[in-house]
Amino acid sequence: MLTMQDRNATDNKPLSGLLGDAFDQFSRLIRSEIALARAELVDKASDVARNSIMIVAGGLLVPPSIGVLLIALAAWLIEAGVRSSVSYLIAGVIGLVVAGIIAWMGISRLKSASLVPNRTLSQIKQDVRTAKEHL
Repeated sequence: MLTMQDRNATDNKPLSGLLGDAFDQFSRLIRSEIALARAELVDKASDVARNSIMIVAGGLLVPPSIGVLLIALAAWLIEAGVRSSVSYLIAGVIGLVVAGIIAWMGISRLKSASLVPNRTLSQIKQDVRTAKEHL
């Protein structure tokens, strides 16, 4: 908030001083926006890293368990009277479906729309509106 002394000092400043102040404030605004964008992009990058780790964990930890379950399924189908080749084919198809579901879950979490720095974009739009109002 401007005091009377600040207001009088502003009223007595030459145009070049006022323009200098405006450019200084604009420069600070740009630096702040860049810092906000950088912070938001770092946050988005950590989301990508975290979701990538989930994809890798799904790729490394789940297949051994699924393999054992599929072998057990094939053995159960063989005991139920299904030919062994058909039993292993059925188990293999089920394994591919499960692997596809796991990969799809990881990929769907890395959609490009979730990587857009929304806070920064809305702040820049607000700054542009404010600048237009003051000009």
